[in-house]
This record gives sequence, C-alpha cells and structure tokens, in this order.
Amino acid sequence: MFGPQHLTHVIRYLDGVDYALSQRMLRKHPPDEPALTNELCALLDADTQRAEESLTYSVDQLNADLAEVEDGIDFEVTLDTYPHNTAMERHVSQSDFGLVLTYDNRILPEESWSTAYLVQAKRLFRNAHSGEYDQRAGFQAVNADQQTRLDRLSAILGKGALRYGLYCPQTASIPDQTRMKVRALHTRNLGDQIFDFGAGLALRDALLSNGGIDAGIWLTSTDGKPRGLLGLHSEAFRSALPLTWFLIEHFTPRATHGAFAGLTRRGPILSETRDDDRVKRIVTGDQQAVRELIDELATAGEDGEAPATITVLPRHTITVKVTVGKSLPADTARAQFD
Repeated sequence: MFGPQHLTHVIRYLDGVDYALSQRMLRKHPPDEPALTNELCALLDADTQRAEESLTYSVDQLNADLAEVEDGIDFEVTLDTYPHNTAMERHVSQSDFGLVLTYDNRILPEESWSTAYLVQAKRLFRNAHSGEYDQRAGFQAVNADQQTRLDRLSAILGKGALRYGLYCPQTASIPDQTRMKVRALHTRNLGDQIFDFGAGLALRDALLSNGGIDAGIWLTSTDGKPRGLLGLHSEAFRSALPLTWFLIEHFTPRATHGAFAGLTRRGPILSETRDDDRVKRIVTGDQQAVRELIDELATAGEDGEAPATITVLPRHTITVKVTVGKSLPADTARAQFD
C-alpha cells in the first residue's frame, strides 16, 4: 500500500491526468462521454504517454521516483478494449468503462486484494443561458429510465459495484463566484475531517498547498441522478471523490476502527459487502458471468430481451495495479518470519 513517502508522487501523476483530461472540457464544443473516456484511457496508457508525450509527469517518471524509495512499490495501468453489441449498455452494463483495482503484495501475499467497478460516464454541460460552467451547469444526459436500470443492477451486484464517473472542468477554470461556492462546500465537508494516517495527511497537505481541491474527474455514488455542478460538490469527500483520491482511498492502509472515517463515508471504503469476484468477471468480459447477469436482469424485470450476440462488457476496462516486490524472485519474495 502507499505510504506518505509515495503519495506526493502518486498525487502529482494522477492530478496530471485529471488536468489534461479536464482541459478538454474548456473547448467551445467539448467531447462527448465516449470521446472523453477514450481520452482518459489514452492518458493513462504508458505506450501512448511515451508516443505523444501527453503528460508532463508520466507513469515512467512516477515509477522512477517510487523506485528511489527502495521498498519495492510499482504502479501499473493496463487497458483492455472489448468490442460489443451497442445494445449492451442499455440492457446490461449501464457502463462506459470498467475499473479494476488490484493490490499484489508478493512480500506479504496475504495482504493482496482486488476489487472492480462499473462506471457510467457523464459530462457537465454549460448553463445554456450564460454559456458558462457556473452554478446552473448540469449533467443533462441523465434520464429516469437509465437511472432505473442502474438501480436494478445495483440491487443485483451490490450498490458499491457501480459509480458515476463525472467529467467536469477543474475548479480553477470555472467562474469566480461559482468557484468560491465550490470551495465553500469543500471546506464545509472537510471541516470535521480528522486528517490522520497517510491519506488524510496527504489531503491536508494538498489543501494547504493549493487552497483547495481543483479536480475535474469525480467518481460518485449512483444513488439518484447527478444533480449538477453544485450538487456534485455538495457531496465532495462524502459520496463523491476525485479520481485521484478515489484511488488513494483504496491504496492506502487504515485502521478498521477508531476515529478515522475514510475519505468518502463513515467507515472504510473497502468494507462494503459485495461479490467482488463476480463484478470483476463481468468487468473483464467473462462471457458466462455476463450471460448469467443478463438472465438475472430479465428475471428482475428488465424491459426487452437483450440480444443473444452480447458477449462481453464494458467496452473499456482500466486496471490499476500496485505491486510490492515485483523485482524479487518469485520463489523467495515472501517474507519469512521464522
């Protein structure tokens, strides 16, 4: 897991990805959700980073800095693209991309884990009257039917298996009055936070250094439709987290009891009860797992019959893997205490 000695580098890298993608939202005609998701995948892909020099601080530079710590931490992002019938999203996945998070500790293998999410992407639209990303900017592409399907899927896979992925401009790029309101919401939400352990202290340092959190990519609960820019930020660091801090929340250790509440809710994020193995199989395109889900959705009341040609979902899967002891020989990597 990441310790304080790693987090400065990890935050710099993930915030760089956030900044590069969020800048696309400032175009006169911003990309739609599939295009933004494609851009996110490209920005995270190491080969694309090398070819396009798309980030000022790349994953190669991140791993070079992590290597200097000399405790065997390695950060890796892999991308898989699965072609599928376009009817799949409506009938099954309600997802634009899958996210798999894996911790592979070869020195202490009993501490390894993996979890997976289905992420439905939505982008913020400017206020039609002002033409700005102000307090009336909203997520217009959300409809009641889609929310019903998300709720149905959550009932089967577990509420924690789904997230909205919301694409917004960074806070520094929105009008001054709206930015002040966003910052005030963040201050309110973090006012009673106990900035403890590695993640909490890193968040405190980020707030002190920057005056606030300027993230543009947010992962939120699917309980109810996204409510607009201020609605999103009213849940910042409660049921909504920037992508950077969502990943840090997973890859930093914490006590399972005591005062620290985690960055999203009262209790560690990894304590949610759900079938991680099943969600991971679905996210990574296991045909049997997907067909079983289709049948279960039909039983639960999904309208219409999903085409039999559906094989995998979703179209993109992003895997973030943190490995400890990758460079050690496999037969001697495990720590021996006797």
